[in-house]
Amino acid sequence: MIKLKYARPVTQNPAADETPTPTLFGLYPQGEPVTTQSTQERLEAMKGALKDRLQSPVAITCNPHRIGKNSCVAIHLEDGRGKRADILLTQEGRASLPLDDEFDSPRWYVNVPDAADMVYMTLWVNSVFED
Repeated sequence: MIKLKYARPVTQNPAADETPTPTLFGLYPQGEPVTTQSTQERLEAMKGALKDRLQSPVAITCNPHRIGKNSCVAIHLEDGRGKRADILLTQEGRASLPLDDEFDSPRWYVNVPDAADMVYMTLWVNSVFED
């Protein structure tokens, strides 16, 4: 069995005079990945919604594609009961995660600013059901 691992992000609170970066994850060379408190809260909400909908074991399929000029990864999650969740990651230069009222929808939309966040978000989704 092959297992793809990644370093889990630590929460970083920016100082009051700092402008939060438009990324989901701070990925620095030779350092641990970081995320802001607000991003961590949205990720935890998303994780809770996935665990409410699906039961382990969950099969995850990733399909990269393009919509216009935007690169995307469609992530399909399905449990043994046939329950599903679909997440569309779209690289479009800004970061956004679904709000609580969007979790009832069959597809969740996540915007990422760049390829690094797209890869890292894909790894994060994969890690949700490892616990």
